[in-house]
Amino acid sequence: MKIGIIGAGDVGGTLGKIWRQRNHEVMFGVRNLQSQNVQTLAQMDKSLRFGDINEAVAFGDVILFAIPWTSVEETVHRSGNLSGKIVIDPTNPLTPDLKQLALKDTSVAERIADLAKGAKVVKAFNTIGAKTLNNLIFGSERADLFICGDDTLSKRVVGELATDIGFDVVDVGSLANARMLENLALLWIELALRQQLGPNIAFKLLRRKAEF
Repeated sequence: MKIGIIGAGDVGGTLGKIWRQRNHEVMFGVRNLQSQNVQTLAQMDKSLRFGDINEAVAFGDVILFAIPWTSVEETVHRSGNLSGKIVIDPTNPLTPDLKQLALKDTSVAERIADLAKGAKVVKAFNTIGAKTLNNLIFGSERADLFICGDDTLSKRVVGELATDIGFDVVDVGSLANARMLENLALLWIELALRQQLGPNIAFKLLRRKAEF
């Protein structure tokens, strides 16, 4: 799979390195090719590619917007044609104090879908910390990745990319349910930061077979 990653910070950089290790082709689209994040990633893996945002969008069949949510609208406008692309949104619209969501009655994922006509938007990777992505095993359990979107095939592709790096995947329905996933991220932050559980935590949906 060809994956264009917009941004080279913790989430984008970590996912890009892991996907490259799983033999996917990865190109990072960044504003500054001389940034410290880019230099660090380039030194870690010589096979990673780097370009500007338009180059990464043109390169990828799947596009990950791993940038601050406040930059999403401007970046989508700068990205060129996203029609037909699978666009992954891992962002959370947090207020500066990390205690609330700044968006009401919508989600970042839905805004991207409105801005990028023809793109197939999937919400994913927003309910776990970047530091945990390198090891998703907790005892005998794997961390769950919750995803949602309006296109079944696109969700299947994103689910396969998530399975590649060790997640169990839970499809929570339509893209409108991204609002729930962004609220779930608030709970993760509460537990990790204010309840001082630290970043090495993840959510798991437990199932029991129906008893008759």
